[in-house]
Amino acid sequence: MIRALWHLRGMKPVWSFLLRVVPLACAGGVMALSNALWAEEDRPRHFRFYGHFSPTILGVDDGVDTYGNAADNSNSGGRIGLWFTNPVGQNTLKFNLEVGLGVRQSASINQIYEPPLIDFDSQTLRKAEVIYETPRWGTFSIGQGNMGSDGVAESDLSGTGLASYVGIADTAGGFLFRTKAGTLSSVSIRQAFPTFDGGRSQRIRWDSPEIKFGVLGSLRFAGSIGQEDIDRNVALNEALQDMGLFYRNSVGQFALAGSAGLSAVDDPLAGTVPQVAGSFSLLHHPTGINGTVAAGSRDGAGEYAYFKLGVKRDFFGIGNSAFALDLYESFDTVGAGSRAESVGFGLVQTVDRWNTDFFVGFRKHRYWDSGAVRYRDVDSIMFGVRWQFRRLEQHRSVFEGLWES
Repeated sequence: MIRALWHLRGMKPVWSFLLRVVPLACAGGVMALSNALWAEEDRPRHFRFYGHFSPTILGVDDGVDTYGNAADNSNSGGRIGLWFTNPVGQNTLKFNLEVGLGVRQSASINQIYEPPLIDFDSQTLRKAEVIYETPRWGTFSIGQGNMGSDGVAESDLSGTGLASYVGIADTAGGFLFRTKAGTLSSVSIRQAFPTFDGGRSQRIRWDSPEIKFGVLGSLRFAGSIGQEDIDRNVALNEALQDMGLFYRNSVGQFALAGSAGLSAVDDPLAGTVPQVAGSFSLLHHPTGINGTVAAGSRDGAGEYAYFKLGVKRDFFGIGNSAFALDLYESFDTVGAGSRAESVGFGLVQTVDRWNTDFFVGFRKHRYWDSGAVRYRDVDSIMFGVRWQFRRLEQHRSVFEGLWES
């Protein structure tokens, strides 16, 4: 399978053309196609807005100085999006547009650079894709969106993802470790704590129908081919050919979730190399006790393991209370002989009536390498809220009325 992924690299100019031109044509044709279908048969259409805002205060102590910043929580960055859904016989045609809110991300700040709090020029087009769902042949997607291996390291039933999860770098990933002498090194939290997970890109993707195995649960397969996506010199996704496998099950009082992915990665130094990642999570419903494990590796770029133990229950009758402790350890991710370790605590309180989550997370980062230089620990604390725009989801929008007119 890796060899097959490698051979597809030779078709990069063709894929580049398709991924730039076809999504625009499809997006423009969605309305025209839907008009034609409306003339043939009176079928319901549906526009739905969605989104959330996640303001956060991030504090960091790098062993010499302390920093405090207001930001958007990169663990679940603020966004707003639109779904358009149209039945086509037994199938469904969809269009999804999603953009960031233009608020600086917690993962983009460091000791040297602090982006503007509000910068609408920094808005990111997260998704712009056309999706065709069929019950028999699966789902076909084209345009800007999630790669097939996106989320394979993030199967996590703890409910604490806003405060702590395997994406260590999303909290304070831009910050640099200081040496014992107090000077800034070139090693960032982002470099030391990768996930080897998929990302978003301009791609063509296929998702299989859900395959059910009775008491053994269900499986879904996803595969995609994309092109490089650069935003301000930062690669949004390095895995340009990938596949993912997603598992779900419920056994008695337990919920289970697992996933695994394989990717072909364009490494600027090593060329095209394979990477793998996977995760598994288990939740006991009556007690809320849950456990999560994740691991990943990339040829020439090291490996890591992640463990989490938590509790998620509605203690107060207002929504779930979730808290968890986690441990992350990586080897050779910055260079041969390097090692990084992080211990974290996360707490998330949901208030269902307000469509709001309150969160706080603390994390300690440690880094070592094989040289004579020693490094100081970096501690981070973050707290904030996430407000979901549920009214946009539950009420008919002005577009619905205009469309029906």
